[in-house]
Amino acid sequence: MKQEVSTKVKILNTATALFAQKGFLNTTISHIAREVGIGESTIYEHFKNKEDILFSIPGEKVQQLIEINEKHLGGLVGAHVKLRKLIWNYTEFLTENPSFLNILLFNLRPNRLFYRTEGYEKIRTFTREFRKAIEEGIENGEFRKTLNSQHVLWLIFGAIDHILITWTLEEKPADPVQALEPFFDLLDRALLTEPPGSDEDDKRKNILHAAEAIFSESGYNRARIQEIARRAGVGDGTIYQYFKNKEDILFTLPIEHSRELISIHKARFHDSKDTEFRLMTMVSDYIHFLEIHREYCNIVLLELRYNRRFYSSPAYELFHEFAHIFYNIIKDGMKRGHFRESINPIMVVKMIFGTIDHGLLSWLMFNKPERPVALSEPLSRIFINALKP
Repeated sequence: MKQEVSTKVKILNTATALFAQKGFLNTTISHIAREVGIGESTIYEHFKNKEDILFSIPGEKVQQLIEINEKHLGGLVGAHVKLRKLIWNYTEFLTENPSFLNILLFNLRPNRLFYRTEGYEKIRTFTREFRKAIEEGIENGEFRKTLNSQHVLWLIFGAIDHILITWTLEEKPADPVQALEPFFDLLDRALLTEPPGSDEDDKRKNILHAAEAIFSESGYNRARIQEIARRAGVGDGTIYQYFKNKEDILFTLPIEHSRELISIHKARFHDSKDTEFRLMTMVSDYIHFLEIHREYCNIVLLELRYNRRFYSSPAYELFHEFAHIFYNIIKDGMKRGHFRESINPIMVVKMIFGTIDHGLLSWLMFNKPERPVALSEPLSRIFINALKP
């Protein structure tokens, strides 16, 4: 069985390269068989004919795209951010797979029969995430209520097709991913209910988003400014207009997220006097926040927590401010008699964050548990038991 799967994949990969190089009409079954190193009859064990091979090519590639999106969408919040990430992933994948791109544009798009195949159904499955993001944005008010999700899909995929056709035939633009920036500006104007921020704000945010993804994927030490610039769709020099160096970018990331965490706390409690409930809710909110921001969680645990220089940076001050919320809850609980007077609140804070760190590290490294938020109740119960009179 393994050999059959392997042979089928070899046939598809070889056919993809030959169709892109010679053209579909000029490639024969014998060409494909010879390149794979098998007899022609073996090809017919897997495919009905040459057209069946062509129509089967999108299956594997589109599945890769679906898996990429599943991996990268998990930590993103907001329809606008998700849609940008989906468009960026799609464009980058196609530019990195030029043979598949060539076949998609010049052999599959114009073929009437393709639209009744399983390969096309796979593409429709892939586009559902785009539709979901668009409809989420319409529903939550990020995007204009008058929009039709199908029209937006036509706009996105049509524009990308034209960008990539020109790139394939004329090598213009030199980098289609960077060409997305002016397209994103047009898309924002078409979709957003509120005018987008200034170009300066957008560039800074894009740089931070790109750096967060790259630091998480490759690690801080292996990441390069050039790679961050490319992912953000800006020139290398633009990075230095906003940040002194790579470390400055790294230490800026927790500032943004810590502010969000602190604001979540302020909106949560107001004048609640139930310190046990407040502590359990804070633990749950913190774990949930890091679960939906997996890339940032990766950076906190693997790039910041054990970085000596981080503890003398302005970012650490916000980290400390967030941790102090836990400290104040514990002190309040001691004052009200909910927690033992003899406990050391500083030690309690260290215990809480240390436990959560190791639980989330297990999730990042081994995917255990599958959902970190499931840890909230049992860990909170351990903490409360340690504090109770």
